[in-house]
Amino acid sequence: MPTRPDRDGEERVRVLGAAWEEAAGYWQDEVARHFETDHWTPLAERSRAYLEALRALLDLLETANRDTEF
Repeated sequence: MPTRPDRDGEERVRVLGAAWEEAAGYWQDEVARHFETDHWTPLAERSRAYLEALRALLDLLETANRDTEF
């Protein structure tokens, strides 16, 4: 069975989050705070919202597919 893009996306967001956490341990100036506030946090939030909507759509399509099989 092929993997679902919503699950792959969740893993990618986790990997990016871990990378940011590691970088943030070394990068602790005003530019880092600006990056986190204005770039990383909005990107992570939008990505999670997109993945949640994608998951709902894929679940709906899978249900429709099962319900229409002969």
